[in-house]
Amino acid sequence: MIERSFDIPFIAELALREKQIQQNYRPIIAVHKWFARRPGTLFRGLLLAEFAEGPLREAFYRAHDLHGTRVADPFMGGGTPLIEANRAGCDVIGYDINPMAYWIVRQEIEHLDVPAYRQAANNLRARLEREVGQLYRTTCKECGSPDAHVKYFIWVKTHRCGHCGQTFDLFPGYLLAENRRHPQNVLICAMCGQLDEVEDRRNPGRCGTCGGALRLHGPAARNRCACPHCGHVNAYPDAAQGAPEHRMVAIEYHCPACMPRHAGRFFKVPDEADLHRYAAAASAWAQLDPQFVPDDEIPRGDETDRLHRWGYRRYREMFNTRQLLGLELSCRAIAECPDARLRNALATNLSDLLRYQNMLCRYDTMALKSLDVFSVHGFPVGLVQCESNLLGIANGGEGPNIGSGGWSTSSTSMPPPRPTATRRSRSNTGADARSLCRCRASGSASGARTRLRGPAGG
Repeated sequence: MIERSFDIPFIAELALREKQIQQNYRPIIAVHKWFARRPGTLFRGLLLAEFAEGPLREAFYRAHDLHGTRVADPFMGGGTPLIEANRAGCDVIGYDINPMAYWIVRQEIEHLDVPAYRQAANNLRARLEREVGQLYRTTCKECGSPDAHVKYFIWVKTHRCGHCGQTFDLFPGYLLAENRRHPQNVLICAMCGQLDEVEDRRNPGRCGTCGGALRLHGPAARNRCACPHCGHVNAYPDAAQGAPEHRMVAIEYHCPACMPRHAGRFFKVPDEADLHRYAAAASAWAQLDPQFVPDDEIPRGDETDRLHRWGYRRYREMFNTRQLLGLELSCRAIAECPDARLRNALATNLSDLLRYQNMLCRYDTMALKSLDVFSVHGFPVGLVQCESNLLGIANGGEGPNIGSGGWSTSSTSMPPPRPTATRRSRSNTGADARSLCRCRASGSASGARTRLRGPAGG
C-alpha cells in the first residue's frame, strides 16, 4: 500500500538530484518542451510503492512487469506519469484538453525506427546546409577563414523618434559578455559600435577604436529613451509603429581551426559580408511563396496582450526573414518524408525548435547562450535579442553540440522518442541503478497498451 510503502526521504533525495539535471536522468523530455515537468522519480516511486513487492529502496532499481494494471491520467500535460507507468508495463490512458499535450505524449511513446530516424534527421540537416548553410557562416577575425560557424547573431531593437523621425537603438546596457566563461568582459562601444574586452566592467576605460568612453548602462530604461539625434525623450513600446525593427550589432561564432589555441569565445562586429548574407536571406524569402508559415493573427490574452503592446499583430512578425526562410524550407523537407512516423518525429523536432528560432530569444551575458522564448512562462519582449544558428554546430561526435537552438541539437543529438508499448517484451531487463533512470528506446513495456485522447477525442 502506498500509505505504508512510499519512502519519502529516499524519493526526495533522488527527485532533487534528478531535477538538477533532469534531461540527463529522463532524456525523453527532450522530445519537446513542456512547462513544469515533475520528476519521473516521484511517479515511479508512487507506482512501485502501490503495486510492487518489497521495500521501495530495493524495488526502485528492479525491472517490473505490471501487465494488467491500468493507469489513467485525465490531465496528462507532458506525460511523465504515463511514461513511468508505461515503462513498468502498465496499460496507460491519457487525456488533455490541450492538443499540444496530446501530440507531445503520443510522440514520446510512439514506436520509432531509430536508425531510420537518425538518417532522416541527417538528410534534413544536409539539405538545409545546401540551401541556407552559407547564411550562417562568417569570417573569423583570428585566421581569416570565411567558413567559421555563427553561433548567435545579437540584435538590438530600434525605435523611430516621434519628433525628428530618425531611428536609434534601444540599448538597455552595453555589456555583451561577462568574464565568467570568457577571459574578459566584452562591451559594445556606444560611440562606434566596436567590441572592447576589459578587465573591470565598472571602470571600463575608453574604446580602443574611437577613444570614446565605454559605458555599462544604456540610455533605454523604464520604457523611456532619449533620441541621440534631437534629444527628444521617446516612450516605448509604441504599437503604432508596428512590429519592432532590429539592428544586428554583434556575432558570437565558432572557428574549429582556431579553437585549440584560442582562449574563451569568439566575438565580432558584423561586417559587410554578414549584412549581405542577411540581405540575401531577405531577398530569398521575398521570392518564396510560403506554404507552411501561417499568417494567423495573435489573439487577445493575458500573455499575448504584451505582444500587442509591442506592435506584434501576427505570429510571423515574431521571426526575422532568415528564420522564416529556414523554417519554411525545413517544413518543405519534412513534408517530403514518405514515412509518417519519421515525418511526425521531425515535425515534433521542428515544433520544439521554434522556441529558439524567433526574435524574442535573449542572450545570456553570463552563461553566453541563447535563452529560448519559453525560458519563462510567457512572451518576454526584451530590447536585445538573440538569433541562433538554425542548423546548429556539430562537434564532430566529441561531446555535446556547440551552441543551442539548431537542428543538430534538436534532432541528431536528441534522445529519440521511445517505442510505444504495444508488443510483448521484458521491461528494462537487466536494468541497474543508472540505466533504469534513463528512458531507452529499446526497452518497451511488457504487453502494455496505450490510449491517448486530445480535444474531441484526439
